[in-house]
Amino acid sequence: MKAQTVGIIGLGRIGASIALALKHSPLTLTVIGHDREMARAHQVMEQLEALDRVTRSLPGLAAEADILVLTVPVTELELTLRAIGEDVQPHALVLDMSQMKAKGIRWAAQYLRQGHYVGTVPVLAADFLADGRESIEAARADLFHNSVFCLMPSPETEPQAVETAINFGRLLGATPYFVDAMEFDSLVQGVTTIPGLLAAAMFNAVHKATGWRDMLRFADLPFAQTTLPLQAGDEVAHLALNDRAATLRWLDAFMEEMQQIRRWVQEGDEELLQAVLEKLDTERRKWLLERSENNWVEIQSPTYQGMSISEQLLGRWGRRDKKDEE
Repeated sequence: MKAQTVGIIGLGRIGASIALALKHSPLTLTVIGHDREMARAHQVMEQLEALDRVTRSLPGLAAEADILVLTVPVTELELTLRAIGEDVQPHALVLDMSQMKAKGIRWAAQYLRQGHYVGTVPVLAADFLADGRESIEAARADLFHNSVFCLMPSPETEPQAVETAINFGRLLGATPYFVDAMEFDSLVQGVTTIPGLLAAAMFNAVHKATGWRDMLRFADLPFAQTTLPLQAGDEVAHLALNDRAATLRWLDAFMEEMQQIRRWVQEGDEELLQAVLEKLDTERRKWLLERSENNWVEIQSPTYQGMSISEQLLGRWGRRDKKDEE
């Protein structure tokens, strides 16, 4: 068997980029999309030419797809799994790309009557980290090239399903990286949840200040980029309360750093403050270089001799044709 139909639920920047990557691949796949805003789904199909067709029916899409990709916010994940749970086919692979994995695994076990669930997160390539747009105008077929494709399968997931998930990530141009679901959720608190809460604090502080309208009139790139996470405020709130202890630990750590910076400013020690900022900038540049080189992931690529290109990338997985069933 091999995959023939890929369904994508959620067609923001991530979902549209995945659709583009599939259409730019050497595979011949039928890509079907669904989004709660049907106008956006039609835009992905007609303007980006990244979909073969769109559908309003989640159960219908689940019943048709060999691989079902969920790129919905974590606030919509449980409802989505519940909506498709009865209709996912026995052979189908469900790739959940939301930002909260431990709950995703539990919800999948609760709602999916059949099929194979793997928690995944495609990480943006280093070249696109400064572009915080979530609209489909920012969709790119190479959005995940030379980055990592995080995989968090449950212990019950069949090895063949995991292999197919690995190869799906490679199809996006990313390198597979296995991580524990609970560990991933903890790490996300520091790099996703806290930036969202800091964006809220910064914007609110300026908004409450005397003459804030004048300040916002002159606010430029640093302020716009720092407050960008507010566009996903509902998801940030959900993530923050998912593990309140972890969120509070990160907030305490951040406030301790801010108190130290405040002391340096109060003391007027420009030389020390400048040295600290330069050192942190060096560390940030090193991080960006490591992200672009992508050398921290080590996993051997399996070889599949005698297989077609589609079988190499997606594995012998998908809907059985009539010859298979005979």
